[in-house]
Amino acid sequence: MISDQSKSLQKLSSSFLHNLIVSAVDAVIAADSSGGILIFNDVAADILNYSVKTVLDTMNICQLYPGDEAREVMRRLRSEEYGGRGKLKSYVTELKTREGQTVPIQLNASIIYDNNEEIATIGFFHDLREDLQMRKELEETQMQLLQAEKMSSLGKLAAGVAHQLNNPLN
Repeated sequence: MISDQSKSLQKLSSSFLHNLIVSAVDAVIAADSSGGILIFNDVAADILNYSVKTVLDTMNICQLYPGDEAREVMRRLRSEEYGGRGKLKSYVTELKTREGQTVPIQLNASIIYDNNEEIATIGFFHDLREDLQMRKELEETQMQLLQAEKMSSLGKLAAGVAHQLNNPLN
């Protein structure tokens, strides 16, 4: 009876974890120690324009990063200075879409260990395109406001000078 209950709990836990990953708001990608992709949720598929099946069946994690960036992510993950050994927090980098375009992301990742042996990595990332676009629009609006303030100050200065010139003439 205890073993049946234990099996049910394991099955429930596995199903629950799967649902957590699939339902996540951010993109989730996990890869084994050789780079084979184990988890690629729907959010990651939408951001990078891949089908989940294609990625899981045929791709290596290195193919999702431009250039040598996958190695840089692993170097940082293994370092103590970016969130602790096996952790990488709020790292801004890029991933490649199916069409080869780059997407700026903010990555939180960790190495999964089994008896001190690296067996996999998991990363949660957020697409930064919308954030960067809003920041750009905000900066443009700030520049326009600054220009408007300068023009207003110049107008006031000109009015003051005109007033000073008109007073002696009167």
